[in-house]
Amino acid sequence: MTGNKFKISPRFIAELLQKSRVAIVGAAGVGKTTLLSQLFENSAIQEDFTKIPELVRVLCEQKGYESPYKIPADQVNIFREELLDLQIAEENKCDKFIVDRSCLDAWLYYMRWSWNTTDIEDTERFFRKAFTQTKKYDALIYLPISFEIEDDGFRWANKTYQKQMDRMFREYFRAWDLNLMFLD
Repeated sequence: MTGNKFKISPRFIAELLQKSRVAIVGAAGVGKTTLLSQLFENSAIQEDFTKIPELVRVLCEQKGYESPYKIPADQVNIFREELLDLQIAEENKCDKFIVDRSCLDAWLYYMRWSWNTTDIEDTERFFRKAFTQTKKYDALIYLPISFEIEDDGFRWANKTYQKQMDRMFREYFRAWDLNLMFLD
């Protein structure tokens, strides 16, 4: 990344155009939304793909929450399930899409924050939905931590938390045998 721009090669764009269900993944604050916006500056990407925004922000706004960390405790698991269902519904509407928050994200954040606060049957249902949808992605663009996290007032900007989530992503790439792409 140079300044606020990722280096995206023509080879990467050509490879990306061969995919259909693409998710940009990584811990909070690594530049997923920035990369999504930058990819959609390319006319071939604009013509070929639907851009699915970070739906957690959309759902928080619809429900009047300042951030996902400001949701009342008795509503947070309901919110996470609604968010996963919305993510799946939006992805299933499209033949080709690029999204900057995936169903893998939904599962990892659920595990991090809800694992011990919900019924085991609810956890298993959430897992099955997230896993099934994640396995439909034909590419995940992984963004590792490469610069300091910025506090945007929406996400939790704790560096240790960011590292913890990055480690969880990397563990699940292997555990779920996911197809990764990397920027050149």
